[in-house]
Amino acid sequence: MDAIRYNKELDESLETDGSVSEELYFKLLEAYRYDAASTVGWVEAKLKVLRQRLSTGQPLYLFNANTKCQTVVATSEKFATWVETHFPGVRAK
Repeated sequence: MDAIRYNKELDESLETDGSVSEELYFKLLEAYRYDAASTVGWVEAKLKVLRQRLSTGQPLYLFNANTKCQTVVATSEKFATWVETHFPGVRAK
């Protein structure tokens, strides 16, 4: 699958389901840790899709590496805390 199609499908899935699975979490973490402008920008773009879903009143279901479970996030504050905990320094706004 080419990158453009993959990202489009991923964005649609994030908008629809609001779910960051363990597998997706580790893809985001890998991109974050690579620490290049393009990879961190990719992480920020996916977080922006999640933030937009949250702004419509729909909850998010985010993998928490500390508990190894999905956690329900229904507020901007909880989302910002999740981002800062798992991806320090990444812009979630």
